[in-house]
Amino acid sequence: MRGYERYDEVLNAQQLLLSLIDLATKRGVHPDKLLKGTKLFSSDMSKKNLAKNGLTCSANTLLTVIENCTKLVKGNEISFLLGRRYFPSQLGLLGQALMNCRHLGDMLRLCQCFQLDCFPLMSLQLKHFNKNSYLIFQSAVGKLSKNQQVFITEFMLSTLLGAIKYRCGVLPQLTIHLNYPEVQHIEQYHVHLQMKANINIQFDQQICMVTIASEQLYLPFNDSAVSLKTVALEQVRQLPTRPYPISFIQQLNSYLNQQIFEQDDLSQESCAQHFGYSSATLKRKLANHHLNYQGVIDAIRSQQAIFQLIVCLHSNEKIADTLYFNDVSNFRKAFKRWTGMTPNSMREQCFSN
Repeated sequence: MRGYERYDEVLNAQQLLLSLIDLATKRGVHPDKLLKGTKLFSSDMSKKNLAKNGLTCSANTLLTVIENCTKLVKGNEISFLLGRRYFPSQLGLLGQALMNCRHLGDMLRLCQCFQLDCFPLMSLQLKHFNKNSYLIFQSAVGKLSKNQQVFITEFMLSTLLGAIKYRCGVLPQLTIHLNYPEVQHIEQYHVHLQMKANINIQFDQQICMVTIASEQLYLPFNDSAVSLKTVALEQVRQLPTRPYPISFIQQLNSYLNQQIFEQDDLSQESCAQHFGYSSATLKRKLANHHLNYQGVIDAIRSQQAIFQLIVCLHSNEKIADTLYFNDVSNFRKAFKRWTGMTPNSMREQCFSN
């Protein structure tokens, strides 16, 4: 099934868009200013219209409102507040299912399966190495502006940490790696993410991810009702005209990751054929997400290489072999083209901090 795309009108606007507008309006910003650049007006948000017509929006509409919000709202707490009010109240039946998961790993798997409902703008990829697990954040809808990236990451962290604390009672030891410079509103991270507790936050990192001990993922919740989770999920699946819950970009990334792993055909023509498109159609769809095919492949291989380098501590030879380079020299050249530095330079930078 085709995944949702950046301009598809499939997002439940009452989950994120209305909450964001409500928070911004309470801080003195008129809704029509927030909606500038979209096809919506504040009158569309009235309870009467919502009750009559319902309201869906595209990821691009939500991204536009987020961009406007970062420029119009004074203070930098709104992304965190949006995350705090999101789980479980904004998720309806899916929220009930999440609250009755067996453990944290079960919750994360459910979030991955219902990306559209949980986190429509950002995908979650879970990797394991030795005794740790790594929850990697990636855009699910193509290229983001700096403001959008920071806002969505803050929202995701606020939601996830709030959900973990809600179900576990206390936060386990976590390390948060953020792939952007330290923000000026660092005090909001202290307040909303409890940096002085069990949370260690590192800025200017190569990958945006959360590190947690793997054993923490599978500690059972004492008060879970698995039968309630099953009933809630069955009701979710029976909702009418539900779009496919995974984004097209996430589907594409999964496919290309598998092709790289299996050393299979990476041509644009083969990829387009896999999804039932012509090469020109695939190119156009990627352009709608502000991406190009070679850039997507480079981003995937770059992330794989960086993860093996800074987490797995693999040698250049091992990484080159894993990614099927003919020799280490070609890998070094590609790595520098992807990241702007050599593998050895990145090692020195990461482990000197």
